[in-house]
Amino acid sequence: MLHILTSTGLDTLDKMIIDWFNSLAAPWGNLLLLVLSLLIAVILSGIIGFEREYHGHSAGLRTHILVSVGSALITIISVYGFFGSVADRDPARLAAQIVPGIGFLGAGTIIQTGTDIKGLTTATTLWLVMAIGIAAGSGNFVIATLATGIALVTLISLRKVEKLASRRVPKIVIVIPADVPVLKTIHLIAFHLGVSIRDIQSQMVVLQNTPCLRVTLTIAYMSKATTTAFVDELRTSLKPIELRVSTDI
Repeated sequence: MLHILTSTGLDTLDKMIIDWFNSLAAPWGNLLLLVLSLLIAVILSGIIGFEREYHGHSAGLRTHILVSVGSALITIISVYGFFGSVADRDPARLAAQIVPGIGFLGAGTIIQTGTDIKGLTTATTLWLVMAIGIAAGSGNFVIATLATGIALVTLISLRKVEKLASRRVPKIVIVIPADVPVLKTIHLIAFHLGVSIRDIQSQMVVLQNTPCLRVTLTIAYMSKATTTAFVDELRTSLKPIELRVSTDI
């Protein structure tokens, strides 16, 4: 009868679950155990994927579930899928290839916009659900569940902490005529004052039938005096139609 491999010390509950399924009449017990592994991978990764989907990220519910189920399936095949192989084979050899193989999916979710990089958290959650799938496929259900709970708390609770911290990060909005060179001037002023610009976003707008450029600067935390000096320099050099400073991101 097949038995999913589990580690010692943390697998008491997992072992009880596995032993109960293996006590059922063959082959139904083993089949139901494998189905359970895949279902746990679906449920746990779906929880993480729903959080990403809810906040509108590129890799959402379906992507996270498929990554986790694929990882669980490869792990199951690695343990059970080579019936004619030698006895001393390494059942983790195939599963180990999942870790570097998931990299191309994570890289596809990372996007650089100006000086800002987005998608790192989503790439990390894809890597996480891969690990959850491996845990579920190898029968470590308790560890997989604990990891999901910790990840969900991190994604939800720490988002509020990040928003609170971001309120100390100035955001400067400048509206100028479209024909005025702006980026070079902004960078020169920032370099002169030692200001670190985290992100620059620009958008074409029309004010009073005149094409204008709205530039939004996200600045790394700096003192009130430096902020004032930076804004004054921008106002003097660019002579913008509109310039406002906000700490609400």
